[in-house]
Amino acid sequence: MDKTVCQEKKRRKEKEPIVAWLDAKTRWRLHMFRDDEWDYISTQVKIGNVLDIGCGGLNNIPAQFTPYGIEIEKQAAEISHKLMKKRGGYVIHAPALEGLEQFEDGFLDGIIMRSYLEHEAKPRQVIKACTDKLKSGGAIYIKVPNFDTINRAVRGIDWCGFRFPDHLNYFGIATLKTLADNENYRFVLKNKITRYTNDNVHCFFIKRA
Repeated sequence: MDKTVCQEKKRRKEKEPIVAWLDAKTRWRLHMFRDDEWDYISTQVKIGNVLDIGCGGLNNIPAQFTPYGIEIEKQAAEISHKLMKKRGGYVIHAPALEGLEQFEDGFLDGIIMRSYLEHEAKPRQVIKACTDKLKSGGAIYIKVPNFDTINRAVRGIDWCGFRFPDHLNYFGIATLKTLADNENYRFVLKNKITRYTNDNVHCFFIKRA
């Protein structure tokens, strides 16, 4: 995935050099009025076991949690496993559905899906599989490109949320809410104020009792 990210950046730079230059010079704007995305899970889950699906070679799970990960890229999984092992957790090198099967039912307090679900070929099956693994009241934090954003309508095919062939799914707020409702989760939108101006949706799926 890292390779395709680099390829996409190169493509955009070649196609729209001025836009790419302005974007690079004003990256600070992305951090205005925004708290730490990795801490979002803490607003719904206070302590316990937290799983990062598609964790890459990192451990960004907040310090109060025991961290677990699922990562499909072998080298990245090995790196993040070493990091999470230091805090009592581990990383499973596997696709999401296969990795979820290796956790006991009711083991997880929270799950992080940050910039992951748009890459997943079977998003509904993954959300459904998470239900059994979460404790009652457990939460999934999801960040995905926001198909409802005004920027997508203005930019069209050049919208930053489009990335082919990596992104297999595109979600709007209504489709995410429907997905949550269908799998017995309560949907909570995090970025209500910027729901039409943010290129990403930040939301929670909270497991119903």
